[in-house]
Amino acid sequence: MPNFCAAPNCTRKSTQSDLAFFRFPRDPARCQKWVENCRRADLEDKTPDQLNKHYRLCAKHFETSMICRTIHFAETSEN
Repeated sequence: MPNFCAAPNCTRKSTQSDLAFFRFPRDPARCQKWVENCRRADLEDKTPDQLNKHYRLCAKHFETSMICRTIHFAETSEN
């Protein structure tokens, strides 16, 4: 299932582009900032968990310096 960008007037979806798509953060303060910057009144009543699960923003709406391209994998310890 493709991800659609939640930014107003953005029609990008993940199947049409090699752009990264980012979930809304679960942290309430950070999530609120994303909603404010997104300027979509219909997202204001959603919880951070709802936004994280169902909404994405494409990389076009972030400054390049704000995107970390490093993938961190959790280390597992064997006993």
